[in-house]
Amino acid sequence: MTSHENPHIRKLAERSGMPDSETFLRILERAMTDAEAEFMLALPAPFEEVAAKFNMDAKAVEEKVLGLAQRGLLSRNPDKLSPEKFQFTNIPAILHDGILASAPKYIAEDMPKLWMDLYRVDQWGKEIGGFYEFFEEPILRVIPAEKSLPLGQTLMSCESITEIIEANRDLITIRNCCCRVGADNCHHPRDVCMQFKGRADFDLYRGSGRKVSADEAFTIALQSVGAGLVPTTTNISLTDNLEFICFCCACACMVLDPGLRTGSLPKIMAPSRFEAEINVEKCNGCKYCVSRCQFGAIDMKPIPGHDVIKAVLDPEKCYGCGVCELSCLPGAIKMVEDRPKDFIPEGVKDEEILHF
Repeated sequence: MTSHENPHIRKLAERSGMPDSETFLRILERAMTDAEAEFMLALPAPFEEVAAKFNMDAKAVEEKVLGLAQRGLLSRNPDKLSPEKFQFTNIPAILHDGILASAPKYIAEDMPKLWMDLYRVDQWGKEIGGFYEFFEEPILRVIPAEKSLPLGQTLMSCESITEIIEANRDLITIRNCCCRVGADNCHHPRDVCMQFKGRADFDLYRGSGRKVSADEAFTIALQSVGAGLVPTTTNISLTDNLEFICFCCACACMVLDPGLRTGSLPKIMAPSRFEAEINVEKCNGCKYCVSRCQFGAIDMKPIPGHDVIKAVLDPEKCYGCGVCELSCLPGAIKMVEDRPKDFIPEGVKDEEILHF
């Protein structure tokens, strides 16, 4: 079918700000029927109201909502799984997350490629980068890999992977990274996205994530940073309000990649309170840290008095994740505390966008 034969799907595309993107229309047409689009246009609303409009009973509406949520087409209220709060999101990036983070059986075979076509061919990546320009302050923050820090270094609970996991040990889910499911150029582990609280509840509700113990979550975190992935979370100091830890890479992440390409990354992501420091005397010029840095903060340069080129850090690009320290066999890199504790704000104005 063409988009002209699907008026309700076109209406969803208009609400998403992409009425002229044929690729986005193909994504919607592949993801749903026009009748399902019409149903979603009636949301959010109490199930009884939707049932009356479509001549259904409330139980059938509830089942239909669950089916659409399982496929990633409906987002939810940030506080609870309230029936009247399910809705089709108007933000394509959240739809991308919902669809590609669904259980594999709900993802059409060609869906990842369609999203990548939108990202690359239709230049959606540039639009995402431009979208970040509207944030008043960073809503994401890098968390340092704890093993990269000096012995005895104290951390606030909101910047400690261990303490964040421990605070949420009763409910932790792991699901596939939507960015790496959609990418064709990334070989980092997928099954690493860690959810807590309302996000974990929603994962379990729609079957997109699996519940794990705190011990398994610790293991996944260690394996992720060991694979070179950057831990990130919400840029707030209130540990009780943290709902996720993402493990990101520049080759696939829909934040890092467009943010780095357009120079808008500082608008959405804050560094940790730490920064790498390189001892050129210990550096053997192996270049491994260069390939491991997701931010392009390390380069190899000649240093007077040395026969081999040495690793040199651009502090303006360093986000303090510690991945380079973990990969430096000569021990030439150490992480140093560079910012005060009040660098991490209590809350951010755009935090609600992270609740989906």
